[in-house]
Amino acid sequence: MAAKPPKPKPKAAPAREHYHHGELRRALIDAALELIGSGGPEAFTLREAARRLGVNHRAAYRHFADKETLLAAVAEQGFWALLGAAREAVGALPEATPEARLLAIGRAYVRFCAMNPAHFRVMFGARLNEGGRFPALEVPIAEAFEVLQREVASGVEAGALAAGTGPRMAALSLWSAMHGLATLIVTRRIAVRKERLASTVDTLLEPTVRGLVAKR
Repeated sequence: MAAKPPKPKPKAAPAREHYHHGELRRALIDAALELIGSGGPEAFTLREAARRLGVNHRAAYRHFADKETLLAAVAEQGFWALLGAAREAVGALPEATPEARLLAIGRAYVRFCAMNPAHFRVMFGARLNEGGRFPALEVPIAEAFEVLQREVASGVEAGALAAGTGPRMAALSLWSAMHGLATLIVTRRIAVRKERLASTVDTLLEPTVRGLVAKR
């Protein structure tokens, strides 16, 4: 009996090229976040992000020159979202005390980091703009810190906060406490259930905020 001819191998699915302008860029950022969530920022390539979307890698390179450019876009997206969360937190408490407003920023900061660990790993990993390649990335970072510093300065001006080292150093001190707590939660050094996140943040950050209160 004659041997049967081998079955032809199935053809690979054709690459998708029907993304509208801007959609592929957003989709690549989303794909990067999924890959970072499962393996970390070092564990994927731009080609892999494109492959996950079913597009030719050449299409991806039309939006991002390299992996670092894609990571910078991920970080920038994250910092703008963090800035929005901080502004929303203080905007919801127009008549509150400076201490309450600072704690609200702390809750917003830690919650954002805890709920978006992939963003967090890129935003606060190796500094992407070390060589000045991504100046746009510095804009939301500076504005987010300014929200915190402005709240401290307003509290000092009102006589509610002391901040003897100056608003900037006081804001850096508070940011350090917020970020340290966020890091401990994201890396699961401290296990916190979602429903207890806000109360845990208040308990652990309140001593730092109280240290800024002006003595009467």
